[in-house]
Amino acid sequence: MSVVNFNQLPIYQVNADLSYDQPNMPLPDCKAGLPYKFQTYEDVDEPIFDPSMHLNLQMPAFVKTLPGFNKQAKAKDGNLAYCKPCQILSKEGLKVIRKIVEREMPDVAPSRGSRTALRGLYYTSPWFRDFHSCPQLLDHVSAIAGERLVVTHDLPSAPQVNSSVPGVEGSAEFWHWDSINYVGNFLINDMKNIEGGDLELIKMEKRAGMKALVDGNLRQDQMEKVSYEAPGKMMLCQGSEILHHVTPIRSSIKRTVVILAFARADVFKPDKMVMQTYVQEDKPRGNKSGLYEFFRGRAWVCGNALMGMTRVVPYTEHGEQLAERLRSVAEELKRCADLVEGNTNDTIGFFDETKKKFEEDWIKKIEN
Repeated sequence: MSVVNFNQLPIYQVNADLSYDQPNMPLPDCKAGLPYKFQTYEDVDEPIFDPSMHLNLQMPAFVKTLPGFNKQAKAKDGNLAYCKPCQILSKEGLKVIRKIVEREMPDVAPSRGSRTALRGLYYTSPWFRDFHSCPQLLDHVSAIAGERLVVTHDLPSAPQVNSSVPGVEGSAEFWHWDSINYVGNFLINDMKNIEGGDLELIKMEKRAGMKALVDGNLRQDQMEKVSYEAPGKMMLCQGSEILHHVTPIRSSIKRTVVILAFARADVFKPDKMVMQTYVQEDKPRGNKSGLYEFFRGRAWVCGNALMGMTRVVPYTEHGEQLAERLRSVAEELKRCADLVEGNTNDTIGFFDETKKKFEEDWIKKIEN
């Protein structure tokens, strides 16, 4: 079953008094057999990423913070809901992204709603890999979030590109919340001639918002519509805590959005990673890399948790306290092993607006 409160998992509850920043997770040394082919600048026609040429980093005019979606000058201590869209790309950077996305976009069935997902760019595009892991970009999003961030531990999502399928009915994205702490979304196409495709969010605690949807008593004033404003302007949001969707698109023009994904750097704060979300996103491509990447991501987190303990746990002769810390990591490894082996399932589900009901089995929906 899905985790209701990640903070209650032993690895985070027992070690809530600790803090230790992990670096970005590395690529696997062994590239053989990867479903997303690893490529370098020698393999593809891409310019070498240059932050001075491809970035135009600007701070947002304001942010809104959790839990009340209050307007503030800045976020702190991880209370960001979302920021007003702010420029992050130069015209040249946007041009490069459009070219790579056009080259890589797969011809596959929608994985959720009426959009297809391009995944694996962290492997297939050296430009995107350098862009997403760029220190200047990470410093920028960390400043907006009010806490240190790193690249997501699910590397095929770094980033993910969602593109609407013209003619397919229904919401471009069902009501859902994300399976990693933060996302930074930006359009790469102009929305002027596109009807629909609006990002809407519910200004409530996410599970209360889902209940209001299912019960049919959500009020209009509990929803908010957010505009990306222009291509290349990013809205950073804590998507793991916000219930959101994208309205149906009634145009023949595609709506294409790039979704950067970030996790908290502090290994003793939950990254809220959900394995089944990624397994289901990869299904239209015929692979289960979400399983492998979840294994890698949780191994990375647990390994860094142990490393952090060697550095930041104060001296003590209370063996039971030290043992409890070690067991908390062991319990997290067991929880994740059960997920990887298929003994348990962490699907968080979604609200299907066409059926007006909550569903958990995304895979079944894709197959049907």
